[in-house]
Amino acid sequence: MSNTTNISVVGEAIYPHLNKPDVRFSEAGEFKVTLKVAKSDATEMLKSYDKAIEDSLKLAEQNNKGKKIKDAPKPYTEENDFVFFKYKMKATGVNQKTKEKFSQRPQLFDAKKNPIPLSTIIWGGSKLRCAYNLVPYYTPMLGAGVTARLKAVQVIELVEGKDSNLFDKEDGYETTPEPKAEVISNDQTEVQESKDF
Repeated sequence: MSNTTNISVVGEAIYPHLNKPDVRFSEAGEFKVTLKVAKSDATEMLKSYDKAIEDSLKLAEQNNKGKKIKDAPKPYTEENDFVFFKYKMKATGVNQKTKEKFSQRPQLFDAKKNPIPLSTIIWGGSKLRCAYNLVPYYTPMLGAGVTARLKAVQVIELVEGKDSNLFDKEDGYETTPEPKAEVISNDQTEVQESKDF
């Protein structure tokens, strides 16, 4: 189940953290995005999610000698005519098998499958398609379910920033723009062309 790469339909990005990891709740950091999809477009995705959740429950029951296992929270919510799918990827961690530290980031592509530079900030409202794995898990407290592990993102329509459009221009104080410094990041990961999209 976890090795199959799934591709979402196109949806609207809600609170994306795709350029820099969100470190509010964890020092390890997490890349994440919620994808808002019209219910009418989400039928096939919901079927595959629910099948993966059902398989995870069966596996947990087998591993617990047939004991009844509760459903863990789903990695999506339904509200009115929309489904909100949650995708995440740990930014750093330790490999459980090799005990080696790792750092990773989702691959970012444009509509033509070209890698997007990290300097391009993806804002909420952008139209995206996500590549992801549905990974089963079980804990006695939460129950059995799946998490949608983010692999890559294809940006179909980019929204970069809206804040400057909040106000009209007025007469008054005007700052002197600073010359833009060219920033070269050492942590840019080499990205190969993706076959996911």
